[in-house]
Amino acid sequence: MVLKWYLPAEAYGDIALTLLHRYIADDVGLIGPSLLEYEIVNGLVIARKRGRIEEEKILAAIEGFLDLGIPLLDLSTLYGTVVHYCNVYHCSAYDASYLALAEREGVMLITADERLYNVVKKDLGWVKWLDDSDGSAVS
Repeated sequence: MVLKWYLPAEAYGDIALTLLHRYIADDVGLIGPSLLEYEIVNGLVIARKRGRIEEEKILAAIEGFLDLGIPLLDLSTLYGTVVHYCNVYHCSAYDASYLALAEREGVMLITADERLYNVVKKDLGWVKWLDDSDGSAVS
């Protein structure tokens, strides 16, 4: 979802931006796993290779993300849960990290990863699809 803030013409980008604006207005809280900043860098670099973002905008986007001050939480106590989610849902450790963190913190996970959402939605009611909301249902 975060990459949608920085890449134009993303599906559901307007909804993702609504959530960002609500965070900036201190209307909702956002957290992420410590790996989020690396995933953003990687996603922006890949987007550059695909011609979706200009080179000079990558560093500005990364700095902008860091300036938001979204708490990035340590996963070192969650490896057992991460491995569990990997096994149960046949997902990557990266995806499982978001699940494990949301579960530990008792918060909703809003995702734009359709594959992940489809495999967990029956079991994990706290995982929400980005398009199921206009950004106003997040509390």
